[in-house]
Amino acid sequence: MAIKLKRPWVGIAVPCFIISFIGYNAHYFILSNFLSRKRQIIFQCFLSMIWLSYYLAIYTNPGKPIQFNPKDTSNLKFCKKCESWKPERAHHCKTCNQCVLMMDHHCPWTMNCVGYFNYPQFLRFLVWVLITTAFLFLQLCTRIKFIWDHRNSRNISTTLITKSELIFLTILTPFDAFIFLTIFVLFIRCIRNQIFNGMTQIENWELERLESSYYRRNSKFLGTLINKVYDLYPDEKTIEHKSEAAELIERKSKGRLRFMTVVNFPYDNSILKNISTALGSSPLLWIFPWAVPEGDGLYFEHNEFSGYEKGSSLQDILLALPWPPDGGRQATDMNHKTQVEVIQEDGEVIIRSNETETQRRTAWKNEWGEELEDFGVDPEED
Repeated sequence: MAIKLKRPWVGIAVPCFIISFIGYNAHYFILSNFLSRKRQIIFQCFLSMIWLSYYLAIYTNPGKPIQFNPKDTSNLKFCKKCESWKPERAHHCKTCNQCVLMMDHHCPWTMNCVGYFNYPQFLRFLVWVLITTAFLFLQLCTRIKFIWDHRNSRNISTTLITKSELIFLTILTPFDAFIFLTIFVLFIRCIRNQIFNGMTQIENWELERLESSYYRRNSKFLGTLINKVYDLYPDEKTIEHKSEAAELIERKSKGRLRFMTVVNFPYDNSILKNISTALGSSPLLWIFPWAVPEGDGLYFEHNEFSGYEKGSSLQDILLALPWPPDGGRQATDMNHKTQVEVIQEDGEVIIRSNETETQRRTAWKNEWGEELEDFGVDPEED
């Protein structure tokens, strides 16, 4: 669930306090008592990389569509607040008050959006937090084991194990483990979305919304997509395609038509291409603190299923619909009234829908309880 802070500066203050409290107290009260100088330096290097990557995630602009003048605007949306066309995958952030290229989400802990040009810094920040907390947890556990093994020994001077060290071991060990697990969950979510599926958190939310609508009982979602095909490609409204439409709807009603056979996420390519889009093509760029992707964030490579070819089967054309295929409105079959009819007139199959724009603005929530607005998207401009 997205976190909303009344005072935005708290989002910066809390992480800074946690990094300082765990890192420097652990070093001064615990690590300096038993760790070699070399390992202490390594720990401080890890800590410095956290600060650097965090600073860059805060102050790097995620990217905005400057001088974006597309030739084809048929599948693009116009942002009234920015007074410009929004590139594919871009959204207007209500907090940053700008359109953000390949917007992933607005992060309250950086007071900044995570988008095309600072996603690498954000991900590197998570990685350095994981490396540092894992390294520290290992050292803390080693120290705890040493103290426990020698708890009854008279050979250890009380000056080697101080009361303050025991106090901070008790506080910092579970605290450090908690931070590691929390960031690990977020890191896995980011890797699953961007690297394995090629999508932002917003796009993953959209995909879940579409799938939920598709499999809902008595859903008319498929009919809506077919109407979308006819709106975008009027020449495809042939007798053959109308007949195929009726067949697809019948297969869907019997549970024999899977969601992913009619809906395609166009930006999911191979894992290497997904990494290149998010982090850059060279492995050296993945770890270099200031590195950003080589592209401009305005145009993205599409997969093989997203290309429209005139005269293709209706099912292939459905896969080629621009993302999101229903136009991107927040809707669910449960919360709005939609009537899609499949009727016959003069031997032709006709699909009709009386769905209205107002009805389709009903918000949908995923299993985390998140709405599109929770990712920072301005609902008035999306």
